[in-house]
Amino acid sequence: MEILWILVAGLGAFLVAWIDGANNAANSIGAPIGSGALSLRRALVFASIFEFVGGVIYGRFVSVTLLKGIVDVNAVRPAGLIVGMSVALVVTGVLVTLITRMRIPMSISQSIVGGIVGFGLAAGGVNAVLWPEVSFIVAAWVLVPFLGIAVGFAEYKLFSQVRRFVTGKRALLSGIVLFYLTVFMAIFLYLLESASLENLVYSVTLGLLGAALLTGVYYRYVSRRMPEDEIEARDFVYKTLLISSSATMAFSHGAHDVSNPSGPLTGVLLTVFTGQVPSGKVDIPYPVTVFSALGIATGILTWGYSVVETIGERITPLSVESAFVAQFSASQLVLVVTRLGIPTSTTGAIVGAIAGVGLARGVSFVNMRLVAKIIGFWFLGVALTALATFGLVYTIISI
Repeated sequence: MEILWILVAGLGAFLVAWIDGANNAANSIGAPIGSGALSLRRALVFASIFEFVGGVIYGRFVSVTLLKGIVDVNAVRPAGLIVGMSVALVVTGVLVTLITRMRIPMSISQSIVGGIVGFGLAAGGVNAVLWPEVSFIVAAWVLVPFLGIAVGFAEYKLFSQVRRFVTGKRALLSGIVLFYLTVFMAIFLYLLESASLENLVYSVTLGLLGAALLTGVYYRYVSRRMPEDEIEARDFVYKTLLISSSATMAFSHGAHDVSNPSGPLTGVLLTVFTGQVPSGKVDIPYPVTVFSALGIATGILTWGYSVVETIGERITPLSVESAFVAQFSASQLVLVVTRLGIPTSTTGAIVGAIAGVGLARGVSFVNMRLVAKIIGFWFLGVALTALATFGLVYTIISI
């Protein structure tokens, strides 16, 4: 019977990873495709690579939260945890697949949290759910889209003031600065393990050096290919920045969302092999992280086009420059919440940032009805996943 549940959990985890990639590929490539900076085929391959790398390198931070930060696993019997986590994975995967067919950008993180809460209520009762932690996560769900709107709005306004001075070689200089900041943030946040001075200096130093090295590569690439015409040169620089920020977003999304399948799957595997629920410090096994990251990459390559139009074209019209601002804003926001270990919505960040860029040009530029519909489906998905998981788990453990 335990082998059967390992298979169920494994298939459920791969389904969640696959549909995560298929639905959320638009988070990183919707804006570049909508603005015409990348073709669909190139964008899918491009995103799958960076999603996989981000998941493997960065994915450990949020996975532990999903495993132990939502339900008090010590209040649940081992059999209950095995059944509950397995069912939560399967229900989440099936539900998000159905919603993806409607071309709605969905938050898989919110759905899996709903499933885990449902399993906790069924297997351990109300007291098994860590309500303060869940409340904090829900607050982050509400806050992140609005942060995305605020950051996207503010950065587009700032960008609009600065861009008139960005011509010729100044365009290349601005590109170098923005690229450097993007790379530095990614390296710095990954290495920052504690608030100690020693770790802070270590993280800053390697971040500065790593960013300098990669920025040198960026400069060499752009300077050799930049057109002579000033307007064309500026457009070329911002196109390269859009693609690099899209890579950062793909990396950030893989880092954040690889936890959706890997956290629950790790809980099932550890409980089956040890005979008891995970306690103390838990490390997500590297093969589980790789398995989950591969699932996300596969979903991008096979069905990643499903929601691209919704993100890239239907929320607000995007040029290369406005798409870059939205992508840059969202990628930095997602990197920060991922490093904090908060299972929030990467979709919320990019939808918010795109809406913020549109609002900076005027309310009439934003399809507010579509934005409201997307947000409504996020919270509906949480409720449906929680209810369905609760019902199935309660029925199975009562037999």
